[in-house]
Amino acid sequence: MGKKNTVYEDEAEKQEKRRQKQQARMERHLVVCPHCGEKVLDHMTKCPKCGGVLVPRGYRPMDEKTAKRLKTIGWAVSIAVAAVIVILIFVYGK
Repeated sequence: MGKKNTVYEDEAEKQEKRRQKQQARMERHLVVCPHCGEKVLDHMTKCPKCGGVLVPRGYRPMDEKTAKRLKTIGWAVSIAVAAVIVILIFVYGK
C-alpha cells in the first residue's frame, strides 16, 4: 500500500515544490532596508514601510559621456534610415 492513491496527491506535491521554488527565487532578491530593517526587493528605490531611500543592487547610473554617445549614435542611425527610405521612394516610386 505504498502507492499514492490519487492523482491529487501528486498534483499537491508538484504545487508545493513549485511554491517552494518561487519562494527561494523571491528570497534571493530580498535585501534589508538600512533605515528600518524591513526586507524589501533589491530593485526598489524607496522602502515601502519607512520611505527611506534605497540604492538598487546592481544598478549603476550611466555616465553623461556614455549617454551622450548613445544619443548621438541613435540620431545618426535614424537619419541614415530616413535617408535610405527617401532614396528608395525616389528610385522605386516612379
